[in-house]
Amino acid sequence: MRRILGTVLLAFAIVGAGPVAASVAASSDTSDFTFDSFDATYELSQDEAGHSQLRVVETIVARFPDFEQNRGIIRAIPDNYRGVPLHTTVESIVDENGTDVPYETSSSDDFLELALGTDDFVFGETTYVITYRQSDVVGDFSETSSEEFYWDVNGTGWDQPFGRVSAEVTIDPALSTAVTGDAACYIGASEEVGNCDIQQNGTTFSASATDLGPRENLTVSVGFTPGTFEIPEPTLTPPQNLDPVPVPVPMQLASGLPILGAIGAIVLAALMRVRSGRDAAGRGTIIPEYSEPKDITILQSSELIGRKESALPAAIVRLAVRGNIRILAYRVLEGTEAPYSLQYLGNDKTDAMDQRLLDVLFGSSPAAGTIKPFGAYDSALGTALTGIAAEQPASLLQDGFRTPPARTGLAWAIPLVMAFVLIGSVFAIGFQNETYRNVSPVLVISVVAAFIALIVTGILGTRRPLLTEKGVLAREYLQGMQMYLDLAEKDRMEVLQSPRGAERINVGNNLEMVKLYEKLLPWAVLWGVEDQWMRELAVRVESEQLQPSWYVGTNGFQPSMFSSTMSGISTSITPPPPPPSSSNGWGGSGGSSFSSGGSFGGGFSGGGGGGGGGGGR
Repeated sequence: MRRILGTVLLAFAIVGAGPVAASVAASSDTSDFTFDSFDATYELSQDEAGHSQLRVVETIVARFPDFEQNRGIIRAIPDNYRGVPLHTTVESIVDENGTDVPYETSSSDDFLELALGTDDFVFGETTYVITYRQSDVVGDFSETSSEEFYWDVNGTGWDQPFGRVSAEVTIDPALSTAVTGDAACYIGASEEVGNCDIQQNGTTFSASATDLGPRENLTVSVGFTPGTFEIPEPTLTPPQNLDPVPVPVPMQLASGLPILGAIGAIVLAALMRVRSGRDAAGRGTIIPEYSEPKDITILQSSELIGRKESALPAAIVRLAVRGNIRILAYRVLEGTEAPYSLQYLGNDKTDAMDQRLLDVLFGSSPAAGTIKPFGAYDSALGTALTGIAAEQPASLLQDGFRTPPARTGLAWAIPLVMAFVLIGSVFAIGFQNETYRNVSPVLVISVVAAFIALIVTGILGTRRPLLTEKGVLAREYLQGMQMYLDLAEKDRMEVLQSPRGAERINVGNNLEMVKLYEKLLPWAVLWGVEDQWMRELAVRVESEQLQPSWYVGTNGFQPSMFSSTMSGISTSITPPPPPPSSSNGWGGSGGSSFSSGGSFGGGFSGGGGGGGGGGGR
């Protein structure tokens, strides 16, 4: 089953479902405690057959919080050393008074896991005394021509700090002549070479460390002359027959059914999309336009042409060129981080949308000359203005520019079915790989086809509001404004001198041309061509020696400064990106790695047997 799950996850990654990460995490509400001490005594002896025998007594003092969080600890003891089973057996688990502590045992990945405690919560200082036996704990390190008891004490699999860790290794006197006197001690995280002192008193070796952090460990090593112990050969898992077996032909044919289903689903979804209706027909011809559209606001226009990001800056510039506000390209009020200012002038000739914007910017009934800083993020202002912008899709429906989409109950049924087909195909890959150690290429193609069909039918199943004739004509008018804004100046002059334009604009009157450029500036902002438009407006303003009343800069009328203030409007309403965050994972109860060179050939913390780890429960 584990192989099937691994194959399923791999198949999802192949078809673009994204990387799937699996991790074992300890709950933060049970790991937040500390250990005062971890004291271990080891009695190393030899049985009649020459195998090493170890009796271990671990006295662990945990300090839990004074609120209901922990019911005890989990102690994970390695039950395998360098490929040799240790045959761990628990003799007893008691508290500091010798009273039995209830526990449950389970085996997982070469660990014997002990869940200590009951369903009752524990608080403050709590002691656990664990006594167990193991065999074949001495390893043969040919690189150093010695046999070693190379052992981790607390292990590197704890997320908690330890105030003190100590080890006392007592060798059976019958083995005293085999003790070489070589001994070593290491502290630190896994594979750290932090040397520490180890003391010898006859056949007893002792070492200790204080203030060990999470995943830091104490390791001790004692050497014996070669041939002292009978050391079993590592247990090797017999090799499995992994030769692939051909997938039966009927199953290969069945594997292609999702491909047919994917093609049918896409065709059906496309037909349903066509039947759901389309936008109304317009004139079909785009004509350059140089006057503001009627009966549609600039915010509605931004929604209609898909320029939402330009909506609010364009609307604010429109308030300015119409004489309702003045843009000041400098800071007026001290004590604010905003580099620019808006000044309220009045509400003449405003419509309902203009008035709402003015109320948000300056409050209700502001006095003429009221100043509003902008250019630095203002959460209240941003929320209010983006709220108004978010109302525009509904307003287009209400004002008859759009009509609700036709409702098709089966629109989302097709991608839902394809999602189940995709999941079934992925599990079929796992089944074939597990059963035949082989996967039909047809099935792989089926998974890809089902994934593509899921995406395509999901897109086709999305129903958008349709444009009415009024909406299509308004969009074509706005596109005509874009066409006019994008024309070269010579071509724009020809439009103004055409029979349609001659009635409205006197191209020989430069002041009248300045007014036209100002009036169209908000729409240039909407279409994203304000830089080009401002440069031409600046030339005409300079030729008339004018200073526009709606915009005041520190160095006169500068197109580059205008672009900066436009960015300031966006900055005022757009929250800054969040700071990068970091996260730390938890590696489970874990265990210690094993050194191939032996302690005296270059040992390190976490390199021996024993150790392990655990956590709270």
